Amino acid sequence: MTTDTTRGRFLAGPLIALALIVFAAPLMSGVARAQTGSFFVSFTDANGAPVTDLRAEEVVVEMDGEHGETLNIEPIDWPVRVTVFIDNGIGTRPALDDMREGVSLFVDALPPDVEVAIATIGGRPQFWAQHTTNRQELTDALGVTAPVEGAAFFFDALYEEAERLDEDEEGQYFPVIVMVATNGPEGSNRVREGPFNEMMQRLFDNSVTVHTRLLSGSSITGVKQGGDQIRWGTDIGDATGGTYEGLVSANGFRTLLPELAEAIGRKHNVVSNQYRVTYAPPDGISEQPSTRILTTRAGVNMAPTLDGNVNVP
Repeated sequence: MTTDTTRGRFLAGPLIALALIVFAAPLMSGVARAQTGSFFVSFTDANGAPVTDLRAEEVVVEMDGEHGETLNIEPIDWPVRVTVFIDNGIGTRPALDDMREGVSLFVDALPPDVEVAIATIGGRPQFWAQHTTNRQELTDALGVTAPVEGAAFFFDALYEEAERLDEDEEGQYFPVIVMVATNGPEGSNRVREGPFNEMMQRLFDNSVTVHTRLLSGSSITGVKQGGDQIRWGTDIGDATGGTYEGLVSANGFRTLLPELAEAIGRKHNVVSNQYRVTYAPPDGISEQPSTRILTTRAGVNMAPTLDGNVNVP
């Protein structure tokens, strides 16, 4: 545990840039009996640029007012990885050019080292480009995206992607799912409480963020419109730290998708330049201790998380 010598080393400089109490009490339950604990933290300067030269002695974990021992800070380079699902179901023909162009502008606005996959959800979810940084492959995939005479499978696409991510035991990245959708007919067959809860747990377990940009208000003669997509997009976005935005004009895809890519790029810049901090808690702390992260480095901002999934505005 922490010795007087270790504490003296920690306090060699003034403790500044105090972080907020970032861990809810239930998440810290049992740490008093743990030998070590860990968390992720990103450090950025006043301009938002990552700080990549932190040393262990510059980071302090304070629990119940007592300093623990920072054992190690390990640089983590886990990038963002993006999956884009495009609604090409029945009735999307008038909007599809705007959707394709919006996704093309979205890809162009992302950092070039971010891997992207392109899939459609009309008729059934189908991938046209697997995750790649090759922009020509993504352009080719968009070129073959065509409308189909079937309902969209918005929910099933999310369910299947959550399942794939859960099976990827080697994945060291932060998944982002982007739904480029309409409120047209929805044909998913897994829309039940059990599969929904299973999907959400997988999204949480794998630190997935879901963003939806959805065109609503259109109508197709003789075909019942969907509506669940709006509720799913809103609720799942809120739950995963993502976003939902509704469009009244298809032209909005050309504006909103590049803006979203810029935000995802900022997230990528942060999460691919952070640290995993391992610490030993001090003696005698409570079952659910109040916790703060502190640093002796001046002029830095900190974003501590349990899983490293930092959401950047």
